[in-house]
Amino acid sequence: MSKTKIYIDKNLPFLELRYSFSDLSYKEHFHHDIFSIGAVIRGKREYKNRDNLYEISKNDLAIVNPNVIHSCNCLQSHKSEYYMLYINKHWICDILNFKEYLDFKDELIHDDKLFNEFINVCETIFSNRLYLEKELKLIDFISKIYENYSEVKSSKIKNNTKIDSLVKFLEENVKENITLEQLSKNFNLSKFYIIKLFKKEFGISVYSFFLNLKIELAKKLLKKDLTIVEVALECGFYDQSHFHRNFLKITASTPKEYKDNFVQ
Repeated sequence: MSKTKIYIDKNLPFLELRYSFSDLSYKEHFHHDIFSIGAVIRGKREYKNRDNLYEISKNDLAIVNPNVIHSCNCLQSHKSEYYMLYINKHWICDILNFKEYLDFKDELIHDDKLFNEFINVCETIFSNRLYLEKELKLIDFISKIYENYSEVKSSKIKNNTKIDSLVKFLEENVKENITLEQLSKNFNLSKFYIIKLFKKEFGISVYSFFLNLKIELAKKLLKKDLTIVEVALECGFYDQSHFHRNFLKITASTPKEYKDNFVQ
């Protein structure tokens, strides 16, 4: 049975993600101001970029620069399973601190490690995890493909900081599902700067820092007369399994085990 699903979220307006298991084919087309990257999980597809023709399968990443004519079709009408991610080029410039978008030289990358990371990014985007986790995983992946397959040099972070204000905002909004865009707009800082700042000051990502704040709040609430489901929702976890997994990872105990220690 054929299946297609598309991820679009107003809180992450810079991306669109498509998953498909089908034998659908596409005529030659282009995406204005959109950088595209695709991966075949199962089967094979014929990928055409301008006048270059490739056969792609597992461990290949198809790279399509904005406004480039391309197509990607099934071979011999056989079904294939794949992800296709579309990212606004202006978001990439913002994240990587580019003055203007830099075209990728590679149209096809064969790298099993990056392939697996891309699949993980796609699965995370389709999940009910926090926006910051989705954004940070995507940013980390985009940074890696540029660092490994282009001549881009990482920009250095400036010395002036707004770390105290950022931390206070996260503390005051710990129950929310905050996006990197919100932090960027609220403090008039580039997303690139915020990412580098938290790494420099705390040695962890802004997502990891925010997640730790949520778990600290959860620990306080678990000591009160709230159910685990109520605590998960109160801390902004819409997926209870995500709450359970991260609580265990940070505290080395499950929410139930932690709560049971405080039964009066």
